[in-house]
Amino acid sequence: MTAQALAPPLPEPRQLSLADLRAISVLGRSAKGVVFHVVPEGEGGAGDVAMALKAVSQEAARHKKSGGSGGGDGHWRIWFERDVLLALRHPLLPALRGVLAIDAVVGFAIDRCSGGDLNSLRRRQTEKMFSNSVISGY
Repeated sequence: MTAQALAPPLPEPRQLSLADLRAISVLGRSAKGVVFHVVPEGEGGAGDVAMALKAVSQEAARHKKSGGSGGGDGHWRIWFERDVLLALRHPLLPALRGVLAIDAVVGFAIDRCSGGDLNSLRRRQTEKMFSNSVISGY
């Protein structure tokens, strides 16, 4: 029996539309997409709950080589990331709040963590490794 057969099925993420979210600012950019600071929009929103929306271009994903055994395009990476976000439940990790899927873009709304990304923090370090005090802070 495989480990996958023993794992419980993942819950379906909440489906979002562009009308559900209001973009506040751009948090970062990558080769495939943009990360936005967003808040829920309109009725039924959670007030001004800060979220990060990682928006990935469907076109860029189509042209990204797959690192998996499937040998197909890079879409598997998008859905693998979604599955990891759904599977991980811990108070110190951002939770997946919803998925946005339109013709041009796939996006994941997750809890927004202030302080920037880990790569920016790493670049600001003077040492090659994080100190124990920095690590324990996270």
